[in-house]
Amino acid sequence: MGTMTFVVPRLGAKTRLVLASGAALVIVMALFDWNWLRHPVEQYLLHRSHREVRIGHLDVDFGWSLEPTVHLRDLYVPNAPWGSERPTAVVGAASFTFSLRSVWEGRPVISRLVLNDAEVSLERQADGLRNWRLRNPDDRGPGRVKVLRLEPHRVSIRLVRRDIDLAVVVSSGLPSSGDKGVVPNSLHPTPIEFEGTYGGAKFTGAAITSQELTLIETGETFPMQAWMTTGKTRLEFDGTIADLYQPSAIDGDMRLAGPSLWEVGPFFRTTLPASRPFEFRSRFRSGQGTTSFAKLHGRIGSTELDGSISVDLAKERPSVQAALRSPMADASDFGFLMGGNGPAPKGRERNAMPSDPTNTAIGLKSIDAHVTVTVERFTSTGLPGLESLHFTADLNDRVLVLKPLDLGLAGGHVTGRLRIDLREQAPAVRATADIKGVRVEQLLARLDVASHVTGSLQGHLDLESHGRSVATLLGGLSGTAEMSMNDGTISNRLDAKLGLNGGKLLRLMFTGDRVIGIHGAALTVEFRNGIGTSRTLVFDTDQTRTEGAGVIDLSTESLDMLLLPQPKKTTILALRSSIRVHGSIRHPEVSLVRRRDASSFRLEVERCGLGMAPTQPHPEHGCTRARLQLEAADQGDVAVLVL
Repeated sequence: MGTMTFVVPRLGAKTRLVLASGAALVIVMALFDWNWLRHPVEQYLLHRSHREVRIGHLDVDFGWSLEPTVHLRDLYVPNAPWGSERPTAVVGAASFTFSLRSVWEGRPVISRLVLNDAEVSLERQADGLRNWRLRNPDDRGPGRVKVLRLEPHRVSIRLVRRDIDLAVVVSSGLPSSGDKGVVPNSLHPTPIEFEGTYGGAKFTGAAITSQELTLIETGETFPMQAWMTTGKTRLEFDGTIADLYQPSAIDGDMRLAGPSLWEVGPFFRTTLPASRPFEFRSRFRSGQGTTSFAKLHGRIGSTELDGSISVDLAKERPSVQAALRSPMADASDFGFLMGGNGPAPKGRERNAMPSDPTNTAIGLKSIDAHVTVTVERFTSTGLPGLESLHFTADLNDRVLVLKPLDLGLAGGHVTGRLRIDLREQAPAVRATADIKGVRVEQLLARLDVASHVTGSLQGHLDLESHGRSVATLLGGLSGTAEMSMNDGTISNRLDAKLGLNGGKLLRLMFTGDRVIGIHGAALTVEFRNGIGTSRTLVFDTDQTRTEGAGVIDLSTESLDMLLLPQPKKTTILALRSSIRVHGSIRHPEVSLVRRRDASSFRLEVERCGLGMAPTQPHPEHGCTRARLQLEAADQGDVAVLVL
């Protein structure tokens, strides 16, 4: 076997010249004293920024990657004339490694920034002016320099952004001012502490993380354990993050707990109502335009919640998908949705009622959603008879529809549909519902009459309104509410009381009480602009027939009703009077009215849009003052409503 011969190809003259020039350039750059450029750089920055920047030492080296690294020592950058008294930067040592991306992106891209013994103060005005811009200090446009990775050693960074009302100080590797409850380990060697204000709310926190942090556009994750508190509310996170400044991926366990949702409102740039104490735990993931809360478990007051939530921000309109379930809930835990329970933190006022419940923190007008909520059982002292709830809500192009909507109530169900149109400035609401099998005795469980009346209610609701708050929605309510009951029972004693039949009551004291039948009961109320007028009001038992009429004012939560009982048999000691029920809907007063004097019975209400000529314009709303006069003929049994 012959010997293999390697032949070295001959290089052309031009190739040899290029290689020689490259080698010479590398040697020159390696031997060049870059510190000679320190003063020219200082003079250049002085000319451009009008600030006397000082550099103690300057050096540059090149690795095999051909990415130059600039080393600085004893760097001092004074603040802008409009800034605070703190210098922009005082740095013991810093190194900047410039990525080759700088060439094709046409701007500086720092692949790695290392800071040692540094104090940095970054300030941004509301108009976009920044104190860290030296070459073009008046430029308010987008940033030009990208920093992809940061390695801090004994660094304090103060950031003030007046455009979003944020002020925060972040310290890394410095002696702790107190016990922050974080202990570095091999996976999380870098301790970080921070405190500041956002939207007027104070916060403080700490974290342990890796030695190097990715900031933007790397997709590289690093581990982090962190917690933050505002007031008595605490947020905890344990997982990984990619690109801290503009997160491209987050994956970790999260916990949020506090005495009231009110405390976290500023961090969502809104005002949340005061609630009962809460706690939520979830697996939090975010990346590629989607955010999800998997294995969500939460509690508000005594109510437990489980489920999942996902948000897709990649679409033109953000989309929310959620499925929530509660095995047992207390309806009073959600009174905060109506501005109800829970005190506000000391020194701040609790909002009495959401000014616009249809335009809350999640921005119903700017998202689409599909949400399913199931409450298997309610335990509520404030809403007797409330048993369960199930609905599917779809929000598409600013129209919210709850269908099917099934409310378990007192042994029966209220099923229907709710539609809220958010396309107008004052949202329009339309609700239709059927009532089936609701037991009267369960609805009246808290009243003394509960054991004396039984029956099953049926009914139908068809109501609509428009407004930006609960008060205006009630004040503009129009439509019809119908209720009826058949084949019920009532105690003979209660029937005698309703019929004002003294002779019968006297007789029952000796014969004892018994149950008699209810042949029928019906109530039909027609609402117009928040005022309900009875069109049918009848209660018919074996021995008494009662008819009546009246008015309900939802804006003031008041009523005025006149009931005219008529015994079916002539009896002695029966009062020839009417029963007046008036005052607060929750705590009405009951009195007797002589039928001869019934013509003097009047109810005055203030309301808008009653279809009558205005007699006394309201100073704010142009409302008319209507006089509703309820009269009963001297010999008649039925009240007549006269407008």
